[in-house]
Amino acid sequence: MRTRLLRTLPILLFSIFLAGCQLNPFAKKAGIQITSQPDANVVINGKSVGKTPYYVENADAGNASIQMTAIGSGQSWEGKVNLVSGTLTTVHRDFGVTPDKSQSYTLSFEKLANNKDSSISIISLPASATVSIDGKPAGFTPITNDISAGPHVFSFTAPGYQDKIVNAAVQEGYRLVLNLTMATMDVVPTPTPTPVATSSATITPKPTATVAITPLPKQASSSAAMAKPYVEILATPTNFLRVRETASVNGTELAKVNPGDKFAYKELESTTTWYSIEYIKGSWGFVSSQYAKLVK
Repeated sequence: MRTRLLRTLPILLFSIFLAGCQLNPFAKKAGIQITSQPDANVVINGKSVGKTPYYVENADAGNASIQMTAIGSGQSWEGKVNLVSGTLTTVHRDFGVTPDKSQSYTLSFEKLANNKDSSISIISLPASATVSIDGKPAGFTPITNDISAGPHVFSFTAPGYQDKIVNAAVQEGYRLVLNLTMATMDVVPTPTPTPVATSSATITPKPTATVAITPLPKQASSSAAMAKPYVEILATPTNFLRVRETASVNGTELAKVNPGDKFAYKELESTTTWYSIEYIKGSWGFVSSQYAKLVK
């Protein structure tokens, strides 16, 4: 009985470390978790290992080639990851109708020299995607930043691509490497109006109307009183900030506002990367929080 307990104890301890997405730091083996939607057949280093969800905690450390083939559609995905001893690497793929409508991410670790440090490295396709960490703007991909250990929420936006949110835990003593591929948005064609037959004698040509949106007039000096909460527009590369009809870079442009101007703010639970402002009396729109500051 005692001998059996001694053999079982190391396995129990190993499972406890695994629950925190970081394996036993003294272990020589690595863990890997592969998931997909829908289920897919999995091949690792040329060897079939079953289908998703796939999980193993005694993989050899080192580079691994991963291939997934969606069951049903036959659509495939390939990627490479570096398995690090004592850590769990995560691979996930959402298979869309076509490869460009699919998205995926991998979460892996790199050992840091200082066991007390922790950081994040983010790579994305497309590059220059806007990143927010825990609802706060963090710049554009690719980025590498120091970050506190623990769970975090990473949000991504890019023109023409679907927004993506990834939840991941950062481990002390490691750099979390997040590699993301975003899915393209569906393009909705603009319907062509049906021409109405009229007599050529009654047709009067009309000039084509174009709407040019120019920045709103500069507001009063920054010292003017403004009731809190309000949003202050920060400096931008274009020296103006676009006001959108919806909280998206694809939203219809309503106006352009100037750096330094302040506007009434309305709190909305639906977004943390956009601010709702009253850009004209009685008219509300959204500005990106990357170039605006909320003052409470």
